[in-house]
Amino acid sequence: MPPVNRHFNASAVVLAAASGLLVAALFFGGGSDEVDFLPVALAALFVAGAGVVATLAGLLPRPGVDAAAGAFLAFLGGFVVWSGISVWWSIAPDLSWNLFNRELAYVAFAVVGLYVGAACSRRAVATGLAILLGAVMTWALAGKVFPSLVADGERVSRLRSPVGYWNALALLCVAAAVFGLWLATDAARRHWMRAAGAVLVYGSIVAVVLTYSRSGIAILALVALSWVLLGGVAFESLAVLALVVVAAAPVLVYAFLSPGITDDGQPWSVRAHDGAIFAPVLLAGAAVVAGVALWLLGRPAPSARFRRTAVRATTVVVVAAAVGVLLASLVRAGGPSAWVEARWHDFTSSTDVPSQQSGRIGSLSSNNRWTWWQEAWDSFTRVPGEGRGAGTFPLVNVLERDKPITVTQPHNLFLQALSDTGVVGFLLLLGAAVAGVLVSIRGVRQAAGAERNAALAIALVAGAYLLQSLVDVDWDFVAVSGLLFFGMGVLGARPPKGEKVVTVWALAAAAGVSVAAASLLLPWLSTRKTEDAYAAYGRGAYETAVSDAKSAHSLNSLAVGPLFALGFAESARGRLAEAERAYARAVREQPDNPETWFELGLFELDAAKHKRVACAFLTRAVELDPFDRTAKAQRERACAAS
Repeated sequence: MPPVNRHFNASAVVLAAASGLLVAALFFGGGSDEVDFLPVALAALFVAGAGVVATLAGLLPRPGVDAAAGAFLAFLGGFVVWSGISVWWSIAPDLSWNLFNRELAYVAFAVVGLYVGAACSRRAVATGLAILLGAVMTWALAGKVFPSLVADGERVSRLRSPVGYWNALALLCVAAAVFGLWLATDAARRHWMRAAGAVLVYGSIVAVVLTYSRSGIAILALVALSWVLLGGVAFESLAVLALVVVAAAPVLVYAFLSPGITDDGQPWSVRAHDGAIFAPVLLAGAAVVAGVALWLLGRPAPSARFRRTAVRATTVVVVAAAVGVLLASLVRAGGPSAWVEARWHDFTSSTDVPSQQSGRIGSLSSNNRWTWWQEAWDSFTRVPGEGRGAGTFPLVNVLERDKPITVTQPHNLFLQALSDTGVVGFLLLLGAAVAGVLVSIRGVRQAAGAERNAALAIALVAGAYLLQSLVDVDWDFVAVSGLLFFGMGVLGARPPKGEKVVTVWALAAAAGVSVAAASLLLPWLSTRKTEDAYAAYGRGAYETAVSDAKSAHSLNSLAVGPLFALGFAESARGRLAEAERAYARAVREQPDNPETWFELGLFELDAAKHKRVACAFLTRAVELDPFDRTAKAQRERACAAS
């Protein structure tokens, strides 16, 4: 009987698990919601942990890691650990714990990528990612044909499903376009596969425009240009881009002329009617792309001289067009200095950009980002060493804002790191970014033959993520961040090394994964128990409500939500002293949070009838958040009565 190849079997399991993990991240990541994110995070920890334990037990070869990849993992791990440590001084430790858990999952994605990169070729990985992203594009565009597929699809027209956020979906469109270009220009592929790659680029262009994401459209153009310059297939790439742009143009014209496709607030009947027409228009464009691509691929290849001439002519036309647009803009503005001043004014303006495509795609306004960046910087200058705690910008925004706009992140990952984790966290994150760039460069340079362009496609997707992280909140979305870290792991992986059985370390790794899983589960269980407490109160079961609230607090003593539920339940059953202690403890836990002062003040006003004390507490809540109208109204009521 031949010997069993246990490494092959184990590697096959890792590949299958990684595929399922990416499907879950792309389609079921739950947007930025921590509850919906939990299953994907647990799955990532389990897959990565199983790989590490199997390696230490001698069941799986250890992936090779070069110096750049080792530095990337070290800096990334250091940043995650520092985020976790920031719980000790955080102004909202429960938010810091949540972000730490999310970042643990991202490290797990990188580890999974290492195992996959060591087990299979870059071409195989890129092919799999192209298929997955093609499925994402199909689902996203299907939401325009079948409005019921998208939650709140009648009110908001911007393409966002299955990710839940248009700019994150736009980044996936960029990734799909890159892999589509790679597939369409890979001479080793069959003609039908290359035509399928062109169709993927076509679908990505239509989808990214329908997200109305200005950063997504700009980054797609930059990444496509980078592919033309670096891929070594400039003629083929330009031919594909020309074909898909021509095919996508009439589809997008129809979309912009159809209220049911691109206008907000349309009734379901209009969405369904216009979607029914959009479907054949979209499919016709795809058929044209596929048919023309197959026809061109079946013809003799043009001469090298013709290819060079075509590339040069296209370059001249594109550069001339860009220069012409710039010159026209300068003349219209009244000169270079006036143009710069006008563009800077547009960018820094706090005017909201309209949500519909007609008023936003051509706008250069930062859409309040400049204000949020200033808030993050001001927060950093107050506590430059350690920051205010990982994930605390929702509260920082409340404390620093000068107008009533609520946001969860400053829309810049590095400024977020400064605000959240201070200089130390910023330098660790910057180190991870620099090391990631080196991993990408070395991954492309060390790839041979057909592997090079597959590695280049993965590297360009990572570059697109880095660019968009300067203006958006991709860190909060596992659909894009999980894909990034998986890709970085693939690029950083080297051929597997010899096995070395270390049973003790295998057990330690298993224990570490269990602890990480518990870290993910405890906040989730606490949230569930808090909801149970309010549900029990609604049924009049006050004793049960108190018990559930105490259980919620024991599961997550960093959160103030369980203390609010406990105070509410104790107050309902007449135990005002215990209720007051719960609310007061919430204030002690998060004294910079206006919500804790508001809840305590409201209790003193309505339950304890201490009007003067309530006036003081509610005044403090308004001082922390001057834009809270409810707190202002309750303060006026309390202070007037006192």
